[in-house]
Amino acid sequence: MTRQLLDAPDTKIVVWDVNGRVWHLSGANAGREGVRLSSQRGFMFAPTQLLVSEGARQDGATFLRSVRAKKEWDFLVVVSPSAQGRGAGSLRDFHAVHDAWFRGWSTDTPCTIGYFTRHQGWRFQRAQLDSAPESVSEVDPARNALAVYRMSATAMDPLEQHFEETSVWTNSVGLNEGVVRARNAADQPAWPRYTMNGPGRWQIMDPTGGDELRMVQTPLLVEGQTLRIDTHPRHRTARLYSGSVAGQHVWGQLAGRRWIASLPPWSSTEITVRIEGGTLQSSLIAAVTPRSSRPF
Repeated sequence: MTRQLLDAPDTKIVVWDVNGRVWHLSGANAGREGVRLSSQRGFMFAPTQLLVSEGARQDGATFLRSVRAKKEWDFLVVVSPSAQGRGAGSLRDFHAVHDAWFRGWSTDTPCTIGYFTRHQGWRFQRAQLDSAPESVSEVDPARNALAVYRMSATAMDPLEQHFEETSVWTNSVGLNEGVVRARNAADQPAWPRYTMNGPGRWQIMDPTGGDELRMVQTPLLVEGQTLRIDTHPRHRTARLYSGSVAGQHVWGQLAGRRWIASLPPWSSTEITVRIEGGTLQSSLIAAVTPRSSRPF
């Protein structure tokens, strides 16, 4: 499988349906499960819109910000056991593939769509069925054990997710201060997540720029505790884990301290970290999930 991915120049498109079943729609192994992609549109760029303000006493408009709407993916699929490459399939095989394919789609639960290219790797998006599939083939698919459907799915989050990238700093030399590198290999800003262990009180840099470092201080940790912080402004969380307590919310203990700057697109940022009262085993993990406006 790995060699096929690296050798094939075509873009690979894979769907993991709501039942966890894998469907290779395009690229290497296309149609292996009996369904292949014929055409598609709306899959490439996240729809964007500019928000502006206009008034009677100004020329033109004033830019406020840009926003992204949901992404609508319209595609044509061919359902046929013959797409598996084993010759003409039986009618029984056709109905089995046909049933499994549509069982895997839901209007309430999203599927995962993955795109793979040799130069960009994997990018993923979650989308759910937004209208009834429309048959564009003959009246009775039993005539040739083949059916063609026009389908439409909507991704509420229009951005594609990459694999998570992590970097670790360990206080192995006892300096109680170091640098962890957070990499954002995508065209959208990213907010890092931090995981750190006790004992001690951590300070983590907010990458605002400027000559002076802005450090955000965490609650005091004791031996055996682990703190996980998500800095994203839409879902800021701080959870404390230990042998007896799992997932305790401690964001209030930050007393209003928070990160106000994200990682710029296509950047690699050195984050300064400090530990007070730590040990040689004190370590911090910085995790970043890059997000792109296109699948490749």
